[in-house]
Amino acid sequence: MTTDSSIGAERLARRMARGCEFLGSEVAIMCGAMSWVSERNLVAAMSNAGGFGLIACGAMNPEQLDKEIAGTKALTDKPFGVNLITMHPQLLELIAVCKKHEVTHVVLAGGLPPPAASTRSRNSAQS
Repeated sequence: MTTDSSIGAERLARRMARGCEFLGSEVAIMCGAMSWVSERNLVAAMSNAGGFGLIACGAMNPEQLDKEIAGTKALTDKPFGVNLITMHPQLLELIAVCKKHEVTHVVLAGGLPPPAASTRSRNSAQS
């Protein structure tokens, strides 16, 4: 007989496996993007521990994001992503920085992104 707890455990295991496959991490736990906190050290630590780190771009300009991604890559070879704010005045340039570094996951937050941002984000992940 199957119990409710075993059904729940099976469902959780399937969802965790799906999350791991999607993120490319050992566990399907993503570090939330927290401005001024989710920087290279926390992101690399999260990814090195088996989760998925996420750089909080916040108000960074493209040059700052470029350095932050490079700094994160120096600390980990594990997957991580970047969170971008959709109303950032340099959003498209920030997406280009993510593409340059082959960032596989870009989270667009803070409202509906302009169509060009969604298209460029998807295209950079597929290149």
